[in-house]
Amino acid sequence: MKNLFPLVLLLLYACGGGPADQSSQGEKLVPDRGGSAGTGELRKVPRNRTLIMDCVDYNTCSGQIKDYASFNPYVPGQASRTGYQFLYEPLYFYNAYGSQDTLIPWIAQSHQFNADYTEVVVKIRPGVKWSDGHPWTAHDLVFTISMLKGRAPLLLFSTDMKNWVKDAVAVDDLTARITLTAPNPRFLFSYFAHNFDNGVPIVPRHIWEGQDPEQFTNFDPARNWPVVSGPYRMALSVPEQRIWDLRRDWWASESGFNPLPQVERIIFLPYLEDAKRVQNLIANLMDTCVDMRPPNIKSALDSNPTLTTWSGRDLPHGYLDWWPVCLGFNNLEAPFNDPQVRWAIDHAIDRRQLIEVGWQGSGSYSLLPFPDFPPMRKYTDQIADLMEKYPVGKHDPTESARIMQARGYARDGEGFWAKGGQRVKVVIDIFPIFQDLVPVLVAQLKKAGFDADFRMTSDSYDRMTQGTARAFMNGNGGAVRDPYFTLRLYQSHFVRPTGTAAEYFWRWSNPEFDRIVDEMNRTAPEDPQNLALFRQAMEIWLRELPSIPLVQWYHRVPHNQTYWTNWPSAENPYINSAYWHRTFLMVLLNLKPAQS
Repeated sequence: MKNLFPLVLLLLYACGGGPADQSSQGEKLVPDRGGSAGTGELRKVPRNRTLIMDCVDYNTCSGQIKDYASFNPYVPGQASRTGYQFLYEPLYFYNAYGSQDTLIPWIAQSHQFNADYTEVVVKIRPGVKWSDGHPWTAHDLVFTISMLKGRAPLLLFSTDMKNWVKDAVAVDDLTARITLTAPNPRFLFSYFAHNFDNGVPIVPRHIWEGQDPEQFTNFDPARNWPVVSGPYRMALSVPEQRIWDLRRDWWASESGFNPLPQVERIIFLPYLEDAKRVQNLIANLMDTCVDMRPPNIKSALDSNPTLTTWSGRDLPHGYLDWWPVCLGFNNLEAPFNDPQVRWAIDHAIDRRQLIEVGWQGSGSYSLLPFPDFPPMRKYTDQIADLMEKYPVGKHDPTESARIMQARGYARDGEGFWAKGGQRVKVVIDIFPIFQDLVPVLVAQLKKAGFDADFRMTSDSYDRMTQGTARAFMNGNGGAVRDPYFTLRLYQSHFVRPTGTAAEYFWRWSNPEFDRIVDEMNRTAPEDPQNLALFRQAMEIWLRELPSIPLVQWYHRVPHNQTYWTNWPSAENPYINSAYWHRTFLMVLLNLKPAQS
C-alpha cells in the first residue's frame, strides 16, 4: 500500500485532515467560505461529502495537471477536463440512454426555427446567473458564437461557427436570434445541446470581452476567476489536484429550478495508470475513474464489494459509448493517401481476435464508424448490400497481399512490404486506453507484411492534431441518433496541412461527399430523404475507407458506493456516468450520500 501514501496525504488534507472527518455526518467544520484557487486555506469537507476522481486527459494531466493555472476550454489539446465540461451549462442536455429520445431544456426554455431552417430564435430562462452574480443573458450566447466565428480555425468549434453562422444578435436579454448561412435543422442540437463529449462552452461576455481567446488563461484567483454558471467554485488548483467546492448561490437553486447537489467537494487528481486506479478504488480513496480495461475493472470489482458499474457486477461492466474506434491515418501523406493501401491494411485485421485477446471477449467489433444505438440502426440496416460490395472487416491476408502487389509493392528480405527501397511503416499513436488492443493489432499487421509498431506518449494528441502521427487510433464522437454528426467529421473543411493543428484528424477530402453531407444537413432529420443521402455518402466513404473501423467502445466506469449512491445504470439510465462528458452535471445532481 506504500504507493498510495502520497495520495492519502492529499486526500486527508482536502477532505478535512483525518479519520474524524471521514465519519462526519456532513456538518460544516468551518464556515462555508471558498479558499483561493492557488493559495489560502481550504474549508474542511468530510470524505462522505467529497467526490474524488482522476483526470482523464493523459496529455494534459500525466504526472501533474499541466493547465492548473488556466481554464480556457477552446484551445485544442490544452484544456484538461477538470471542470469546464460541467460548469459551463448548456442550452439543453441530451440523454441517449433513456426510453425516449430525450432533449432536456436547461438554460434555454425553448427555441423555434423558421420554415426553411435558416434562422433560429432561442428563449433564455429568466433568473440564470454567473457565479459572480452577473445575469446570464442572450448577450453571452451571441458573444460566444461571434468570438468563435472570428477565430476560425484556431479554436474548438470555431470552424463550425464560421461555416454555419451568418449573424447572431441579442433581440433582448432573454432572446437570441441566430441567422444561418444555409438551412441547418440540426444546428442547435449539434452545438448547444450537451451530449457526450459534444457541446460548445458558453462563456460570460463581461469576462471574455476584449481578451485574446487564444491566449486568455481565464484564471485569476484574486478575482474569483474562472466565472462559471454551474454550482461549484474553484477552491484550489495546483499541479497535484484541482478542487471545486459547492456554492450555495447557484442560480438554479435560488430560482427553484433545481436543488443543489449533495456533493460538496469535487477533487480531480492527475492522470493515473489503471493499476493505481484499482488500488485506490479498492481502498475507497476514489469514487470513480475513467473507463478501465476489462481485466482491471474485474479485479477492482472482485476486491471491493461496494463497487458496481452501469451493468452492475455483470459483463460487460459498462455501457456502449458513442465513440466507435477506428484506425486513422494522415490521409494527405503517402502511402496512406492511397485508398487501396488502406483497404490492404483493413484485410490484414482480424477484429474478432482483437476482442477475444485484447478485451478477453468483453466487447464487440465494429464495421462502421457509428455507435450501435437503436436510433442508428434504421440507417445502418439499409446499407447491408453496400457492406457486401465493400467488405470492411473481411480478414483476408491473401487479398491484402494481392492489393499491395497490384500497387507495386513487394516484400523485402524481412518480409515487409516496400517500394523503391521504402517500407510501409505503420507506427500507430495511441492513448493509454488502447494499450490492450494495439499490441494485437500490431502483431496482425506485421504478420500481413506491414512494418507496424505503436507509441504511447504524453504528446500523442498533439501529433494527431498536427498530422505528424501518420497512423493513430481514435474514436468517432459524432452520431447518436442521426449519422450526419459522424459524417461531418470527414468533411474537407476540417482538413489542415500536415504540421497545422486540425480540429478533427482524418485529413481526407472528397468534394462529392462534402456536397452530399451538406445536403443532408439541410434536410430535417425526420425527412425520408435523409436515408437516400446517407446511402450516397456511405457509398463514397466505404469505397475510399478514410479510416478503418475496429471496435465499438464501452465505458467500463466503476461506481464506488461506499460514499455515493444513485449512480446511473441500465435500470436507472438518467444519463451516462462519464465525468469527462459534458453531461456530468446530471450525475452530480442525482448522486446521494451513502451515509446520512
